[in-house]
This record gives sequence, C-alpha cells and structure tokens, in this order.
Amino acid sequence: MKLFKNPSPEKLEKLVKKYCGPDNTILHYTGHMFGIGCRLSSLNAIDRISRYKQRKEKSGYIALIPDLQWLYDNEISPPVPLLPILKQYWPGNLTVIFPLRKKEFEHIAVNGKVSFRVPADELLRHLIRCLNEPLLSTSINISGLPPANNLKEIIRHYGKWLDVGFVPAKTDLAEPSTIIEYIDEDAEGKPLPPALKCLRESTIPFFNLRQNFQEPTILFVCTGNICRSPIAEYLFNHYNKTHKLTYAARSAGLCESGEPISLSSKLLLAEQGIDASEHSSRKINPEIMNSSWLILTMEERHKDLLRNAFPEQVHKIYTLKEYIGEEGEIADPIGKDVDYYRDIYNQIDTALKKLFDKLEHLQ
Repeated sequence: MKLFKNPSPEKLEKLVKKYCGPDNTILHYTGHMFGIGCRLSSLNAIDRISRYKQRKEKSGYIALIPDLQWLYDNEISPPVPLLPILKQYWPGNLTVIFPLRKKEFEHIAVNGKVSFRVPADELLRHLIRCLNEPLLSTSINISGLPPANNLKEIIRHYGKWLDVGFVPAKTDLAEPSTIIEYIDEDAEGKPLPPALKCLRESTIPFFNLRQNFQEPTILFVCTGNICRSPIAEYLFNHYNKTHKLTYAARSAGLCESGEPISLSSKLLLAEQGIDASEHSSRKINPEIMNSSWLILTMEERHKDLLRNAFPEQVHKIYTLKEYIGEEGEIADPIGKDVDYYRDIYNQIDTALKKLFDKLEHLQ
C-alpha cells in the first residue's frame, strides 16, 4: 500500500490522479474512524472489499460525499423534512439513509434507499472532490469482528486489502457514526408522517436528532447571555406563536453561566407581555453547538470565536445581521441607560422580523 500522511491539497490532487485508479481500494479517515473504500463506480473494487470482509451482501455501503450541495449538483433531492438535520449535522459523524432510485446507486441501495454522509475530515472531503464521485466506505474488519482503528494494526493486518491510503497527521479515538433512516411510508408503500428511525446511536444522540427533526433550534449568542441574546430568544419564540414555523429559539453566551437576565432587557420584554424572569444565562459548549440548527451571533468577534472553536460547524454560524443580508453588528448595552437598551431592543426586533421572512421561504 502507498500511504500518504496529510498531503497538501495541491499534492493530493496529483496523488489521486496517479494512484487512485478505477479499481483501487483506498484507506481513509472520516474524522472519527479509519475506513476502506473505493469509487462509487468501481464494481470490481466493491467485490474485492466484500470478499476481504467476508461480507455476503454487496449493497449497503455508505456513500461519502464532499458537501450537501453535491446532492443538488447531481440532481439528487433529499426529502425536504430532512434538510434541517442535514444542514445541522453535516459535515459530521452522521449517516443518513433515504429513498433514492438512481441508476448509479442501484448496486449499493437497500430496499430502494441509499446511505450518505459528509465526513468531518477536511482532507477526506477534498479527496472525494478529487475523485469526482462519491467514495464508498466501510469499516476495516472481517464482518462480525470489531473494526480496526489503529494505523499500525491496519498496515500490519490489513495492508494487503489496501492499494493506497490518505490520512491526516493526527487521528482521534474511534467513534462510529450515528445512523438514521428516513421513513415516510410503510412496508406496503402507503404514506406515513415523516419520521426518523435510529439504526445506530453513537456520538450524536438520537434524542437530539429527533427533537431537531421536529423542531430545529436557532441559537442566539452574545457575550454574557444576559442582555442581547435573551431578548432575541424570547422575542423569537413570542413571535413564532403567530408565525407557527417549525423552529424554536434558545440562547447562550461566551462567559460563565448562571446569571439572570439584565433588568432593562427583562423590563423591555415585559412591555410586550413576555416574562423572562426565569432566564438563567448559559455558557456555550459543544453540546449546545451540536444541538443547534443555526447559530446567530450579535457581533463579528462572537462569530469568529465560534468558527475557530468549532471549525466543523462553520457552515451554520453567522452574525444575525449577516444572515438577513445586512452589514453591521448589534452592540452590547451592558452598563448603558434604558434608552440605549431600547435602541438595541428595536434593532433586534427589526432583525427578527426579517429573519422570519427568510425562514418562511425556507419551509
């Protein structure tokens, strides 16, 4: 096996052309586990992998794609109810199975459904782009045995399975993906209300997936979660009683948690009949980030800090004004008089009305 560690994007493109022939098997790292794979179109390589793994079925492999847009670029439309989940958790450790009757995927489909994932690892996503087609992926093991996830062990015991490998400089502990199936009909083909079925739960809790499938969460972020972001959270949920969109708002901050909402913010919300007296500030953490469909910050620096801390979630982090197509920030009113607070409140109120206009067009 030819093994390449952390090649630059430019070098990777050249290596793929040289070593990734139509029937080659490829060692890769998803961001959570090592895998063996091949091009979607390579029936010979799929047959080899199935024989190596002593796997009876040659269907059911996961198709790794570089991003959600790839589906649309290739005339594949995921079920609309799935879109919030796909936008929220991709790239990431989530495999999603949904109906797809397309000739190119017939050989990996199971009951007319195909498994897709956008992997977390940036190197792998670029590799898939270089292949110019999905990379089929499965664990490195004989079926029924634990998957191998130590590079030295893989080279020693499974090196003959692999023709070429591309891996990052550093890998984390093994974590299989959470696998969900989209259900919208019964075994006889009769329509059912859209739902999710958990086939394997791992790093992404199925409870969060089901909750965000039914009601995607929009997270508002400011510095302390005591002035601006609570206003946005409570106002959004208040207005949504009229709009009745399938979204819910929460808020968090960058500072330590447990503080009550600021008095001026509470009084301004109370003028609209909104009781925020039970609010207690929360410090943002990975769980809050992962469970949020969209993250809207009050300032550019909040956005930059979160994008640096959670690079795999860059695609869902914006400033509030940026997301509605405007420039500027919403300043921190902490320590200012009530008139300053009222101006900030009105800015948030205006931005939320434009946000609702945008969200209504997404549903």
